[in-house]
Amino acid sequence: MKAAVLTQLQKPLELKTLADPEPGAGQVRLRIHASGLCGTDLHVWHGHFPVKLPAVIGHEPVGVIDKLGAGVTKLRVGDRVGVSWQQSGCGRCHSCQEGREQFCRNGRSWVHNGGGNSQLMIGEASGCTLIPEGLAFESAAPLFCAGFTIMSGYRNASPRSGDRVAIIGIGGLGHLALQVAKAMGHHTIAITSTENKRAEARKLGADEVLVVKDHAGKELAAMGGADVVLSTSNSMKQNSQVISGLRPEGRFVSMAVGAEKIEVDPMALLSGQIQIRGASQNLRRDLVEILDLAAAGKVRPVLELYPLAEINKAFTRLDQGKVRYRAVVQHEA
Repeated sequence: MKAAVLTQLQKPLELKTLADPEPGAGQVRLRIHASGLCGTDLHVWHGHFPVKLPAVIGHEPVGVIDKLGAGVTKLRVGDRVGVSWQQSGCGRCHSCQEGREQFCRNGRSWVHNGGGNSQLMIGEASGCTLIPEGLAFESAAPLFCAGFTIMSGYRNASPRSGDRVAIIGIGGLGHLALQVAKAMGHHTIAITSTENKRAEARKLGADEVLVVKDHAGKELAAMGGADVVLSTSNSMKQNSQVISGLRPEGRFVSMAVGAEKIEVDPMALLSGQIQIRGASQNLRRDLVEILDLAAAGKVRPVLELYPLAEINKAFTRLDQGKVRYRAVVQHEA
């Protein structure tokens, strides 16, 4: 099989021909049709998320199952599926015993089985999710990380009917969060530092757009505030500011990482009874929900498409922050 292999940190991926992998017990083999590129891939590439090299990375893979390992009964050859980051739990820790395998620290993922920037990929059967009919592989790919995270963040905010929902950071995750909030019937506010994203945010479903000039929280409050802020911004300074723009009993959900800390006035927590939460990929039903929204045309990832041979071009644009909004590598069928 052909694969893009990371052999050295911060060096171009190398296109190599590798032996076709074989699925073990409880595993399946996918023929990959598309794989999304994510900010976490950059963390791996820079060495901030250590993996043993050489490695095939890529954790937004979608394709068709072409081989089943022993004991796999719920999936079939020919199924259109994607593979989540966390594919299985150890089965023995406290989280697994509670049925919360997503918190298992000894589970299996693409790090163990190999990633999706290859023609073939091994995945745990328990980590595969069926792709709805009519949803293109290219659109499904980024939903298996970015979309999954966004949907879990939205659900972690405990949204209520009539809530005003603000999204700060209109990028790879934020442009999906904006569409999710709109699809759920909320009045939406896009918060960005980039003036040229104003029109794009409107097209994505923003009822209002705040281009921050000085202080995100004060400027949001002047617009009437928000009941929920979904943050996909890695500017912890602005994240700290925007909390003051929450209405009483407001919820701030962080889905991004940065070098700085989020700071909050403890009096604001008490007097406004606001909540600060984090979110990554939580319940499998969150992933199924956003796949269904996309299949219904209510969420449409904005994509830049590249063939596998041009994966380094895509990586360079991602590293430079130029991708609008998700880069997806297409594989030969």
